[in-house]
Amino acid sequence: MSEEEKQLQGHLYEFRMLEERMKEISAQGETIIRALIETRGGLSTLKGLSISSSTEVLVPIGGGIFVDAKAPPSDKFLVTIGADVIIEKPKEDALKYVEDRINEMENAVSGIEAHKADLNRKMLSKRESINEMIAKQKGQ
Repeated sequence: MSEEEKQLQGHLYEFRMLEERMKEISAQGETIIRALIETRGGLSTLKGLSISSSTEVLVPIGGGIFVDAKAPPSDKFLVTIGADVIIEKPKEDALKYVEDRINEMENAVSGIEAHKADLNRKMLSKRESINEMIAKQKGQ
């Protein structure tokens, strides 16, 4: 195998690695976006709950099935803070916590999009190098 062929194979390997990394990053982004959508829905629901009167809600019971229920008036909410730890917070604190989480997720999505753009640039550059090497080999 000539030196040029070895270089071409090295570039092809690097390109495949970039493609795999792009797939991984895209999957992470999709996961965060799904969580972001769910969290925004939770924020909307939390804002709609009254601390002075019962609120009609739909409660999921699994398998895409919901049941009508009434959420009693409350100023205290249970909030998951990670690692299966749940704490009780007043409504305003719970709202602030959820809004902060949404901001964190939006920042993560922005970071992933920037990383994807960088990977795209690298892939384009690598693809151009590969095409030049192939054209050079065909010209010999």
